[in-house]
Amino acid sequence: MGPQRLPWFLLPTAALLGLLFLSSLRLPEVHLSACVRGGRPCGWLGGRGETPPSEENGKPPLLAQTSGSRLPLPRHGIPPPARAPRCPGQAFQISRLLAAFRACLTPDGEILLGEYLAGWKELIKLIDTLGAAFGLLARETQTKMEILQGHRAGPHAPHYRTLQAMVAFELRRGLVGLRALPPGRPPSGCRTLLRLHRALKWLELFLGKLSRSGPEEDPSQLCAEAYQAALAPYHSWWVRQAAGLAFLALPSRQELYGLVCAEGEREARAVLLDAVGVIAGVYNVTQRLYAARGLLELP
Repeated sequence: MGPQRLPWFLLPTAALLGLLFLSSLRLPEVHLSACVRGGRPCGWLGGRGETPPSEENGKPPLLAQTSGSRLPLPRHGIPPPARAPRCPGQAFQISRLLAAFRACLTPDGEILLGEYLAGWKELIKLIDTLGAAFGLLARETQTKMEILQGHRAGPHAPHYRTLQAMVAFELRRGLVGLRALPPGRPPSGCRTLLRLHRALKWLELFLGKLSRSGPEEDPSQLCAEAYQAALAPYHSWWVRQAAGLAFLALPSRQELYGLVCAEGEREARAVLLDAVGVIAGVYNVTQRLYAARGLLELP
């Protein structure tokens, strides 16, 4: 157990405080019938009504395409370079996560939304294993997925087959609202996916740090560092404090390695690095598209 972990008898208190803080700031676009609650969006995945100022132009700095972008871009239909272990009796399966995110990126560089959501389905299971304080995050992420699935099954379903088609369609129809949330309209796919996109960066960074770190490094600190880089700029002070408490209750390194059911630490690190490369490839394609269309700072 890492030196900065709370004593075991304080973990339930930390988890409860985290849930209280997180529940005080719900994510935007909770239902298809409404984009905001109380007049403005807010929440764990980066959906606050205002963006914290930074050193340049009052906007948080755009994340670079990270160390993961140096890894080979995953290609559609190509089998994984390393064996993806299966975990009998376990909800989260790293093999399904890798298969879904590999399949979602086509040879033409488009992102298939169905496969993208399948990858997130496995990531939600992973988040669920991180502890009770992450339960609200998992549920809100599921809500985002249901919004996108609703668009994919709706009257304009052909425009929601790929990310690129969705962005073009919603911008053409004026469904996004670059300066303000469109009143009285269902949550847009672009806004909804942006929240998942930011959270995907957090998970990419955390898994990368975990796979490359030494046994003396505390996973709680690594997770906090990833959060600070990817999600903290979009959150209020209260949510940042709640997140810090949640990270303290994170499982140990060996427990996290066990989630990928690898045969030993060396294989676990290799599988995690493989996942980082696949996730980074999908993230970078999305990042470039959103940057080109001016969508990275949607309110």
